[in-house]
Amino acid sequence: MIDWRDLTEEDAIDAAVDEHGKDATTSVAYCALESYRGVDTPEYRFWLGLFLKLAKREHVGWA
Repeated sequence: MIDWRDLTEEDAIDAAVDEHGKDATTSVAYCALESYRGVDTPEYRFWLGLFLKLAKREHVGWA
């Protein structure tokens, strides 16, 4: 995958979908989970923040 720091939010969503499948919210969630390594990192916060934006837009469960 392309370095997350070089991606706009739209490009990040496209890259996540290319890697994990058709559903943008789920694909971005997978990227957040993959970037979490037991500590809060800037990459994890980027993907988690993007996931929360998408989830809010779709009104997914708890988000």
